[in-house]
Amino acid sequence: MRSFGLVDHKIAEAEFFLTRIPRCKYNFFAVRCYVSAFVSSIRSVTFTMQSSLKDLPGFTTWYEAKQARLRQEPLARFFNEFRRVNQHIGDNLVNAGQTEKGHMKCFFTSIPDILDVPNEDVETACRKYFEIILSLVYDCYVDFGPHIDGHQHYTAEHFASMDKTIENAEEEVGLPRGWTDIGDPDAMAYRWQALRHSVPGCEINHLFLKYLHKIISAPKPLPDYP
Repeated sequence: MRSFGLVDHKIAEAEFFLTRIPRCKYNFFAVRCYVSAFVSSIRSVTFTMQSSLKDLPGFTTWYEAKQARLRQEPLARFFNEFRRVNQHIGDNLVNAGQTEKGHMKCFFTSIPDILDVPNEDVETACRKYFEIILSLVYDCYVDFGPHIDGHQHYTAEHFASMDKTIENAEEEVGLPRGWTDIGDPDAMAYRWQALRHSVPGCEINHLFLKYLHKIISAPKPLPDYP
């Protein structure tokens, strides 16, 4: 199974900075700092995904199709360029703001290197871009779930599809073969559940639910063992 935890962590990190933007109130400097940190984090999500899954069969073709769509998305192009000038030149495009009903709204302004900027305020544009990248990660979980999500990976069905047994699964998580065997043939489902409980699953379902109103499904918990 491929490690996908770093992708989850980068998404969570980006969301942390995103949620700090509206809390800055009238601190314009803080907004600029949090936007800079947000852009750096959210752009690293796709780099981390590629690094983690580059050798997974089918991923390269899948990602190239997703990448082609991102190139057609104006917000994705803008934030890609924002990161470039922010990290390599030092420029920050958060340069305008206005007070509205006791709340400060900030805006991006164009520079010679980036002439086209979002019409939306900074917070709205950042959230929309976050949702675009979060949707990409969600699709990855849907299409490659058993390879990147421990709770989808350690199931009887998935291991049967690879002509492997629960003993192979036990070895994979670092346990001796037969470690979960309690001598009850009817307890097989509980053995698989025990393995799933020993590994992390999707760690950002709360973000999928909050922003996309979706979750990654996993095997339902079994009733208590008789």
